[in-house]
Amino acid sequence: MAQDDATRDAPPPLVSILIPVFNQQSHVREALRSAQGQSYPNIEILVHDDGSTDGTSKIVSEIAAADPRIRVTRAARNQGVASARNRLIERARGNFICWLDGDDIMLPDKVRAQRDFLEENPTIIAVAAAIRWINAAGESLPANNWWQKPGRREIFIPELATAAMMYRRSALMGAFPLRPLRNGSDIDLVLRVAELGEIVNMPVTLYVQRIHEGQMSRSAASGPVIAIASNIYRALGLGDIIAGPEIDEAAILGRILRDRHVLLSGVANKGENGREHRFYLVLVLLHTVRRTGTPGDRLATLAGCVRHAPWALVQVVDYWLKRRLRTRSRTP
Repeated sequence: MAQDDATRDAPPPLVSILIPVFNQQSHVREALRSAQGQSYPNIEILVHDDGSTDGTSKIVSEIAAADPRIRVTRAARNQGVASARNRLIERARGNFICWLDGDDIMLPDKVRAQRDFLEENPTIIAVAAAIRWINAAGESLPANNWWQKPGRREIFIPELATAAMMYRRSALMGAFPLRPLRNGSDIDLVLRVAELGEIVNMPVTLYVQRIHEGQMSRSAASGPVIAIASNIYRALGLGDIIAGPEIDEAAILGRILRDRHVLLSGVANKGENGREHRFYLVLVLLHTVRRTGTPGDRLATLAGCVRHAPWALVQVVDYWLKRRLRTRSRTP
């Protein structure tokens, strides 16, 4: 009986909310308030200021001084979002870990809903959620219904809203550290975590993402493509194209282009199981050849896609057209 009472009186598992910030003085107060306002009772809020030069540091310090749940570290100079996230993970003590970008907003029940889901589903190692978009002024932008669909995905999930993820600590540490892609380190992380177990998407809006010119995640477009390509290489048993502390994106794109025939043949041989691999490989190849290829490379790549993945080629073109329309509709 005493043991049952102790279990009943024990605090719920700790959840770590990790917030990387850099020059976000216009929105960081609202972001922190949304973390403080979570309905789940047992949280720690870790903030890493990645060398801000505006008023971000002062705002964070003022809020942290009044809330013992908030712990803050600062870098002397900007080292990039992957480094900032790694520093936060190293300090996290929670059983469950989630992100909050310094210009975004958590809805009040986000932590509770995702933590409860993971507690009730012990075989799931991470869970995503739907998001809502707003502009710099906080006005709603058109929704992305893709992220509002439920789904169980074991490997290929770059379409999940990575900012709205919650991970079991053990799963996140299994893929630690984030690798220093200039953009796309979050996608690379999720794809590597997904190789360790099952990730589920909750069709419930729990996170608000702000779309504006100054956000941390806007950088070179090749990062997400390289993260997805790296996953394809691993899935085909071809090793990992991301290695070492420094990443030469141009060199990696060049290798992808040289390996296009091996990659296309590999995913073609996977049959129905390779359907998603074919889609994303075509996406990767078309981006790569557009960035680095010669006219001859473009023709050869298109011919290879038509031969090995014709339906995927059609799907990618359709995806690009729809994405362009969505991007125009949500541009601030």
